[in-house]
Amino acid sequence: MKKRVRTILIFVVVAGLAFLAWKLSSQKDNNTKLADHALSDFAVADTAHIDQIVMTDTEGNKGVTLIRDGGTWKSATGECIQQHLVQTILETIRRVKVKSPVGQATIETVNKNLTAHHRKVEIYVSGKLNKVWYIGNPTPDHHGTYMLLKDPELGKSPEPFIMHMPGLHGSLQTRFITNPLEFECTGIFNYDVLNIAWVDVCQPDSAHQNFRIKASGKNNFSLFSNGKSVNSFDTAQVRDYLLGFQKIHFENHNYEYDEKNVDSLRNETPYFTIEVCDKQQQRNKVLIYRRRYHYVKIGMDGLPLEWDQDRCWVFLKDGRLVVGQYFVFDKLLRSLDWFTVAN
Repeated sequence: MKKRVRTILIFVVVAGLAFLAWKLSSQKDNNTKLADHALSDFAVADTAHIDQIVMTDTEGNKGVTLIRDGGTWKSATGECIQQHLVQTILETIRRVKVKSPVGQATIETVNKNLTAHHRKVEIYVSGKLNKVWYIGNPTPDHHGTYMLLKDPELGKSPEPFIMHMPGLHGSLQTRFITNPLEFECTGIFNYDVLNIAWVDVCQPDSAHQNFRIKASGKNNFSLFSNGKSVNSFDTAQVRDYLLGFQKIHFENHNYEYDEKNVDSLRNETPYFTIEVCDKQQQRNKVLIYRRRYHYVKIGMDGLPLEWDQDRCWVFLKDGRLVVGQYFVFDKLLRSLDWFTVAN
């Protein structure tokens, strides 16, 4: 009796394991289903109906999800993104063409390389997954890019193709950015001068040059310095200064400092602080710090320069550290004398 029970138990266990193995095998087959012929229909002619693009890679980046919201594109969390980058992607999806098949002798090698290193682009049309691209490296002559196509219904193509976009020399891979930071909008200030209530500018190392401008009308301004009213100043200079708060963008994200260095910089004395308040009482404050050279650069006097002459550090309202250009910010980095002394 015991022997029979043991036999039944063994049979049940073996049957269960067999079923589990079959289930896993079935799922694996579905995930790696191959089309019965090479797929080369990469392009989407009507990109107006593309409403979502998901891009990931094999290099450890977080990946990017782009979602169409009416006439604009946003991130998966609804944040502003740079629209021109999305238009570059859509242009590539629409205009991409097959340059040539991959030679039979190299198909296996190219497939292995694509498996190990690729950017994956999932294209959704009207809410449904339409195509999946696997974008590999450029060809040795940089006139094409190795790519593999997966169709949601037919499966993954057994063969890659060399793809290109007519008129473009170089890799198509670089057009599909998988670092979400690169998509973030770079705008800092973009004010209509008539919507500015006040601007506060401080120079911690030169506090006597601090100033606040209050705007109460089209050409009606008040100027203050450290809480005291300034009676004599150039109204035209003030208006021109406020006009400078349109289209102020940062150049790049911080790829240089780790968290420790960022905290250390934050504890230093800012070069300038600028705060703007609009008529809706919404404030936006940034802290600007000088940026040290990390290599030897000689100045006009023949001596090494300590501070970067072209770029500065900027702490944004949300605490992020970015890189700004003096070419952009110089018109905002003014002192009290700019408005009170004849220029």
